[in-house]
Amino acid sequence: MVAVAALAAAGYFFGTDAPGPARSAGGVAPDIVLPDLRSDRTVTLAELRGKPVVLNFFASWCVPCRKELPAFQAASVRLGGQVAFLGIDHQDDREGGLRLLSETGVTYPTGYDPDGKVATSYDLFGMPTTVFISADGRILDKHTGELTESQLLATVARLFEIEP
Repeated sequence: MVAVAALAAAGYFFGTDAPGPARSAGGVAPDIVLPDLRSDRTVTLAELRGKPVVLNFFASWCVPCRKELPAFQAASVRLGGQVAFLGIDHQDDREGGLRLLSETGVTYPTGYDPDGKVATSYDLFGMPTTVFISADGRILDKHTGELTESQLLATVARLFEIEP
């Protein structure tokens, strides 16, 4: 019994998906309603329904996030309107998040989540984390760790059946 509990804890610690709607492939993606990092408007996941979504959690204090954001911007441009990209500035200060977006050239919508409430609803474990959401709002996959542009485009092609 102790060994089973230890294995379950290790699986969670190392990012293995656990049961539950937010972490399971096929589960419904929790809604997101956040202030936009750049303006006084609101960013929501619901407004993107009908398109596949690449949801990326990042922060200015996260070195791998800083490295991968230019790849996400390039992929968002390359994919045009076929896939929606949404960034979530997680447990960060607004100034740091804005500076990071400016330095990395990110132009797609970005929500500001200083308290990490959205990350909690997605069972975030580690940074950066990217969640791939179908056009009908279901979680298809989740990746923790840095992604290159080629890895991101390959995942989009595989999950959304869209050729970049």
